Amino acid sequence: MNQTRNSKTLKFIIYIMLFLVILMLFVFLFVIPGIREYKLKKAQYLHLQNANTKLVKMQTDLESKLALLRTKHALEIQSFSNDFNQTEFLSFSRKFFDNVKLTPKDKVKTENGLELYEFSADFSAKTPIRFYNFVDGLKNLKSIVKINFPIKLTSQNKAIKLIFNMSVYRLK
Repeated sequence: MNQTRNSKTLKFIIYIMLFLVILMLFVFLFVIPGIREYKLKKAQYLHLQNANTKLVKMQTDLESKLALLRTKHALEIQSFSNDFNQTEFLSFSRKFFDNVKLTPKDKVKTENGLELYEFSADFSAKTPIRFYNFVDGLKNLKSIVKINFPIKLTSQNKAIKLIFNMSVYRLK
């Protein structure tokens, strides 16, 4: 009986050892690499979450700045939608200049979704200060007007003759 008992105990120890070896193989082949992969994925996730938090903060900051700029420059933004009224511009120009002549050029479309109208302007004034006052007053117009260089200033009969090109921008 002792011998059968010893053989059963030996078999039991062998089975336990075999079980432990299989268990260790399972741990080393599946669990430990899984833990490493989990740690790697968790580090990547935390890095992406941190980057996402920074981007969300940057987006909210930019949105608030954009909203501030939209309210601050609402008149200028609205001016891009207005049509250019040539008679209104001429009456505005007559406040600063004596002889006012505006010659339209071809309409050019730009790639930004803006329509660009070009004009050649021929004005005369008694002092150059009137030209600078005219440039300052352009911001009060309902349209976006840009004066292009070169600006030709010539003296003519106790007056200054100004010839320049200007562009008017409008949204399509």
